[in-house]
Parts: sequence; C-alpha cells; structure tokens
Amino acid sequence: MGVSLDNPVFGGRSLHALLLWAVENFDQCLVVVGDYLQRINERILNGLKDDAASRAAQDAGDLFMRRVDRLLRRFPARRIHLTRWKPYLQNHQYRKSRAVLDDLFASDSDFRASVERDAFAFTRRQTRRNRPLAVPLEDAIDLSCRYLLEEIAVFNILSEQGWKVELYPGPELSVLVDIAKGSYMHVPRGLKERINVELKISENPTEQL
Repeated sequence: MGVSLDNPVFGGRSLHALLLWAVENFDQCLVVVGDYLQRINERILNGLKDDAASRAAQDAGDLFMRRVDRLLRRFPARRIHLTRWKPYLQNHQYRKSRAVLDDLFASDSDFRASVERDAFAFTRRQTRRNRPLAVPLEDAIDLSCRYLLEEIAVFNILSEQGWKVELYPGPELSVLVDIAKGSYMHVPRGLKERINVELKISENPTEQL
C-alpha cells in the first residue's frame, strides 16, 4: 500500500479502514510512505529549492510516522510493515529500473506521451483544487514526469521483491494501465507482473470499504 502524504484518505478512520481491509485479505501488507518522493511536489507547489524541498518532505514523513504509530499498535506487528521512501532509492535495483525507464522515456514517444498525460493531469487537478503552481507549467510538467518515473521505478522493484499487489484508494496511473495492457515491451519485468487494487472508501459508516 503506497501512502501519498497529500491525500487526506491516509489518516484517521479511513486509514484504519484501509489497513483493516488489507490484513483481512492478505497475510502481510507493506506500507510504503511516499515522503521523500513528496519533495518534487514541494518544488512544484511551493517553489522550494532542492534542499528545502527535501527537508520539507522528510519533516512531513516524520509527522506522518508519529501520527500513525498509535494506529499501527492495533494490528499485529508481523502483519503490517511500515517503510519510508528514501531507502528504496539507494537500492541497486532502483538504479537499474530507473535507467531502463529513463531510456524508454527518451526513446519511445508513446511511453513518454503517456507519462506526460499523467503529469499534465496532476497539474490540472491542482488548478481545480485552487492550488496554484509555484513554477511555470512547462517546469511543473517536467518535474511531475520525474516524480512519475521515480515512483514507477520503485513500484517495479517492489514487484520484483514479491510485493506484486498494490492497494490504493484511487484510480491507477494511465501509464501503468497502458503497461498492464502490454503496450510497452521493454519496461522492467516487475511492472508487467504487478496488480493494482483500487479501493474506495464508503460513505456508509457501517461499511468503510
């Protein structure tokens, strides 16, 4: 289960419902907190430079970890494993996966267009939410593409490590839908094997998911 820090679903009763569903349906759940990944959004939305954006993202991650600690105590420790984003980037598997995806982004116009569509959709959502971009649109698209390539590379290594089913309370990225359809032959193996489960929080208090 990937955690987006700017998604309010990952808190309170809704987060409890997500974790409860996970442990009821799977033997184990790896929770990956996308805190360090958030540094890219800090640049896009708040105009922070690299170091300041990284610190802001890490601070947000620290805050999330403190908030979730009490909730996790309700679940058996062996069933839920909580991890943070940055260590995955220091994995040699990540560097290998990212290199393949960067090459594909540079050489395959269809793959690049699919990533750019998701990047543009992100900027459009911010506009709808009255969250102005702190950088020019072209820069925001470029940064968002970097965000997506980093995210997808981590998804790949997680799949290669055996975490092939991802739970997320929202729709799948269109580029990942395209990959699942077999649109790109040269993507890393883990991306071809992963499965996305889209969860929806129910408004019915007797049925959370």
